[in-house]
Amino acid sequence: MTGREGHREDSERDERYQELVELAPDGILIHDGGRIVFANASAVRLAGATHRAQLVGLPIDTFLDPPYLKAVQTQLTDSVSPAGPAPPVRDTFHRLDGSEVEVEVRAIAFMDHGRPSAHLVIRDITERLAMEQAAHQVEEHLQQTHQMEAAGALAGGVAHEVNNMMQVVLGFSHFLLGDVRLPEECLGDVREIIRAADRAAVVTRQLLAFSRRAIHRPKVVDLGAAVRSTEPMVRLLLGEGRRLVVVADVAPRVLVDPGQFEQVVINLALNARDAMPADGTLTITMVETELPGDIAAAGGVAIPAGRYATLLVRDTGAGMDAATQAQIFEPFFTTKPVGHGTGLGLAATHGILTQNNGYITVASAPGQGATFTVYLPVLPDADMVERRGVPPRTGANAAQAGATVLVVDDESAVRAIAARSLEHGGFRVLQAPDGVDALELVDRHGPPQLVLTDLMMPGIGGAELARRLKERWPALPIIFMSGFSTAELRLQGAIGSEAGLIQKPFSPGRLVAAVAAVLARVDRRGPAIE
Repeated sequence: MTGREGHREDSERDERYQELVELAPDGILIHDGGRIVFANASAVRLAGATHRAQLVGLPIDTFLDPPYLKAVQTQLTDSVSPAGPAPPVRDTFHRLDGSEVEVEVRAIAFMDHGRPSAHLVIRDITERLAMEQAAHQVEEHLQQTHQMEAAGALAGGVAHEVNNMMQVVLGFSHFLLGDVRLPEECLGDVREIIRAADRAAVVTRQLLAFSRRAIHRPKVVDLGAAVRSTEPMVRLLLGEGRRLVVVADVAPRVLVDPGQFEQVVINLALNARDAMPADGTLTITMVETELPGDIAAAGGVAIPAGRYATLLVRDTGAGMDAATQAQIFEPFFTTKPVGHGTGLGLAATHGILTQNNGYITVASAPGQGATFTVYLPVLPDADMVERRGVPPRTGANAAQAGATVLVVDDESAVRAIAARSLEHGGFRVLQAPDGVDALELVDRHGPPQLVLTDLMMPGIGGAELARRLKERWPALPIIFMSGFSTAELRLQGAIGSEAGLIQKPFSPGRLVAAVAAVLARVDRRGPAIE
């Protein structure tokens, strides 16, 4: 090969190298330890320039100036034997217009006309970081969802057990209160026990609301009227000094459990009261809103597009930072001092709204108060017909007096309370500790007029007992006792759509009224047992 041919090949190789460098998707800058001597087209675009002359000659620190770069420069340029490639480093690239871009920089040493120089390959990682952030948020949401599901299951289980204990406390307290032998000076003590048990029952209802296992009786409601009906109670809760403003001129109709909606308003009002000074103002506003969709609600879910009845609860309290807002709907999270809150109010509110197909958001900042916004879907005109059930009777008539009720519960104290309450109500009672004994009793004595059974029992549970009894006597009325809601039990397949349910804890009077009402309906239809 002649010298001329070798020179031509070197020239072609240099041209190919220059072309590859120029067309590289990553920015490439070459500097001599201080100033830029070369920039490819991608580096020009990355810097926000229009021509490479705007970069060449500028100090490398104009664009990249972290401490690591100085170390790399020293390593690469202070020796005639340059080191190997440095590992990639994440950095911020300063553009000519003052904006910044997140980049990854890889430094490569090479000899440029006998002079050690640094070849920097600069990759814009803005899109990659956004994807990583989105993936991280999805992972966090999944973890939070799993945690909330686990916490919900635990909360529901705890509430169920506590309801059993409260059933014993309330039942025997009512018996004591009705005992004429109880000294007059002891009546106040018993009433205090009942009040304490009722407060504990409120906590279990909040646990059930959070776990979405609470009793759920939706009906068509004029939400404007519902808001106005809570006004006297909210004023009482706020106390003297704090001001309440209610604006509820619209009357959207929604499908919601009225009692649960009232609890939502009360929980939000209590939360606002505790956040406000003595002269604060709480504003409750009812409006209708057309949402475009994809608005993020508590729990990270997106609110679907549509028309919503929108309740805004705004306070003039201390407000919250972003970290607090991210946690306020979690169970047992509270910023209140020990003994001044359970941390269940907002978690229960979130659970209630989820159960009623609703959503909640919060907007706040330190020193600027907080606004909680509740969204409930407005019913179309075609869905305005409300179903009304037959109101239950409150006592046993002559035909029901002496009717036999089979009480089945593995908790002996709960079973004793139910039996004693029904006996006082004029019913004849048979008792069984589980499904096996209940079936043996029925085989010996024949079917009762009604079966009152707990659902969660070892061996043959309430649902299986009901199934076996219904196979023999399809019209036999059965009432389940449980701390869970009808909707939750049906969702789990524990009971059918026709099953009756009384939620624990119940008072003796409420149990008697529930049994009498079921027997009254059977009496109107004809005998249940042939």
